[in-house]
Amino acid sequence: MNCSEISKLAPLYLSGELDQKQTRAFSAHLQACAACRRELRQQAEFDELLRTGVLAERIDSSSVDRRVRTSLETARLSSRRRIFAAAGIAAALLVGLVGYAGFISTRTKPVYAAAARDHRMEIVDRQPRKWLTDYASIRQLAAGAGLSGPPAVDFMPVGYRLAQGRLCFLNGHIFLHLVYANDAGNFSLFLRRADSASSGVSAWGIHAGTFAAEHVAGFERGPLTALVVTEQPGDSARRLARIAETAL
Repeated sequence: MNCSEISKLAPLYLSGELDQKQTRAFSAHLQACAACRRELRQQAEFDELLRTGVLAERIDSSSVDRRVRTSLETARLSSRRRIFAAAGIAAALLVGLVGYAGFISTRTKPVYAAAARDHRMEIVDRQPRKWLTDYASIRQLAAGAGLSGPPAVDFMPVGYRLAQGRLCFLNGHIFLHLVYANDAGNFSLFLRRADSASSGVSAWGIHAGTFAAEHVAGFERGPLTALVVTEQPGDSARRLARIAETAL
C-alpha cells in the first residue's frame, strides 16, 4: 500500500470500515512512514474538533429546570399517572445533564470525558462500527499504533476475555480501543504510546472520575498511556486500572 492509497483510505481506517487485509496493510505502511502517520493524526484531529465543537456549548441548567417545572405543572393538571411518568423522565434528564456538565468541568481532564463518551457510543449504545475480533488482527492493529510489545494485547484480567478491538480518537490522540467481556459485563481499555505531547492522563498514580453512568480511571506508565472505562458499579474502573498498571 502506497502513500496515495493511505490518504484515500484514512477516513475508512479511522472509522474501522476497512477489512482485515486492508487494515493490516494500512498498519504496516504506518509503521514505516512517518509522513502518513502525521497526515493520519491531522485527519483524526479535525474529526475530533468537530465532535468537541458539538459538546462545547454550555449547558444552561436553569432553563432546563424551568422547562422541567413547566412540564410537571402541565402533567399535574392531567392525571396522577402522567405526573409520576413526567417526574421520572425529568429526574433522569436532570441527573444526566448534571453528570455530563460536571464531568466536563475543569476538575476532570477532557480525555476522560472523551473515553467515557466513546465507550457509551461504541459499547453501550452499540453504534455500528467495524471491530476486529481475532487476536492476530488486533495484535497487528496494535503494532500499527506503536503498541508492538506483547503486554499491550496480551493483558487479560482474570475472568475476562478479549472480545474486540479497533482504533479511535480521543482528545487529539489515536488510541487502541480494546474491549474485555465476561458474563457480568464488560469494560474498555484505551491504550496509546505516549509522545512528547501530553495526553491529558495523570502521570502520578491513578486518576479516576465519573461521567453519567461511566466510571473512568487512567494512568501513564513509562511510555504507555492507559484508560479504563466501565459502567460497572463501585470502584471497578480504579481496580481494573490498578491491575492494568501492574501488568503493563
